[in-house]
Amino acid sequence: MITDLLNPWIRDLVPYSSARSEFSGNAEILLDANESWDGGNDGINRYPDPFARELRKKMETVLGIPYAMSAIGNGSDEVIDMLIRMFCAPGKDSVMVERPTYGTYSVFAATSNVSVIDVPLKGDLTLDEELMVDTIKEKKPKIVFICSPNNPTGRVYPLSVIERIAEENEGITAVDEAYCDFAEGFQSASSLIERNPRVVVLRTFSKAFGKAGARLGILISSPEIQKVFMKAKPPYNVSRPAEMEGLKALADYDSAMARCRETILRRKAFSSFLETLPYVSEVFPSEANFVLIKVSDAAALYSYLLARGIVVRNRSSDPLLANTIRITIGSEKEMETLKEALLGWK
Repeated sequence: MITDLLNPWIRDLVPYSSARSEFSGNAEILLDANESWDGGNDGINRYPDPFARELRKKMETVLGIPYAMSAIGNGSDEVIDMLIRMFCAPGKDSVMVERPTYGTYSVFAATSNVSVIDVPLKGDLTLDEELMVDTIKEKKPKIVFICSPNNPTGRVYPLSVIERIAEENEGITAVDEAYCDFAEGFQSASSLIERNPRVVVLRTFSKAFGKAGARLGILISSPEIQKVFMKAKPPYNVSRPAEMEGLKALADYDSAMARCRETILRRKAFSSFLETLPYVSEVFPSEANFVLIKVSDAAALYSYLLARGIVVRNRSSDPLLANTIRITIGSEKEMETLKEALLGWK
């Protein structure tokens, strides 16, 4: 039962009753929320819908995410933070992550005094399925975070592997699919939720839809978990301007997907180019909007590019990633400028 996994203070929480959640229907005069009576004609003087209903209904139509299974966070980071707050008892419970991966899982665990169990990837940067399962059985984490496609490696993990891990895990399995639109033939873990309600999926408007500045993260979960998230989150966590940006993105869905296809083609071409450079010893397979490479001297290459006004990410401090650089796929012009700079190094 999901209720058995929840922190009791979250399970029994009486949610804040916001002004906009206490009535349904339309009203011409709103004098309930101590808002300014004059804020221009854009409606920003009013508090936003606490449940982002318009955006979630549009997501159901465009993305096929059932309304009762969706929630919106102030970026995926808030969704990660809320999941830890909902399910993990401070000073008692743990979360498990593959390493290397997106660092925020560990940061939010730390801010809640929740310990982190690191399970290293294999040498080829694929998920160590057996070690994950063995560690779950031994350590019994409350949440297992899996990032697929993984950041910073770009690797997609087979759905069958994720399904097995979720079945072995008695807690919550949270699958972060932020980069899924750049993975060809991708199979989402959201298909597992119906038969395993302990699975939740994270998505975002930041990557494929180009709305990183709007801070719109998506939770896909069983209706039971969705309802708990809705009552535990801050009452107005998503601003009206942010919701409008999400609606604009979904209204132009075809353009976003065309941009993804263009990014994939550019990623493949750039990867082929990188393989010709003598100081690049490995170009790791990627199904995201970035490429991870191993070079002779990552620190020196990073500094060289920075001096030319080009910022990339040195990931050398991560386990298994000595002398690696992660490069986001940019515009055609940006990539041509980068290629010219790379050709000039050493």
